[in-house]
Amino acid sequence: MPDAQAQERMVNSIDRFAAITAKASEEAAKRARGMLSTLGFLCAILFLSLIAVAWQANAMEQQRNALAAELRNERAARVEAILGAKDVEMDAANFDLDNRVRRDIVDREMLAQEQRSAQLAQLAAQVERDKLVEANCVTPRSIMAGGL
Repeated sequence: MPDAQAQERMVNSIDRFAAITAKASEEAAKRARGMLSTLGFLCAILFLSLIAVAWQANAMEQQRNALAAELRNERAARVEAILGAKDVEMDAANFDLDNRVRRDIVDREMLAQEQRSAQLAQLAAQVERDKLVEANCVTPRSIMAGGL
């Protein structure tokens, strides 16, 4: 009988060990399931966060593109305004230059005409004197011109 009791004790020890091991494995399985559900929840949160960040980055890119287009339009308008102002400035300068050049040309022509008129007056006076001398005619003007 001692053998039967020893066997029974042995079976009891094995049963206890199996029961403890089964209990420990059930607890480990519960912990693993809890960890898996926690990790799954964390993965879902991370995935949703990734989607939110991607959506926000896309929105920021669209806003950046819109601002860049607006900046390009403003720069183009500014360049156009500057070029328009320079065109007006250039037109005014050309008008002023044209007026000055025309005035200078007119002044030179008038001076040349005055000089030519003076020369022609002198020539006319000389011709008149020569004609009077040739005609041997004495007039009050010739007397005064001749100093008589």
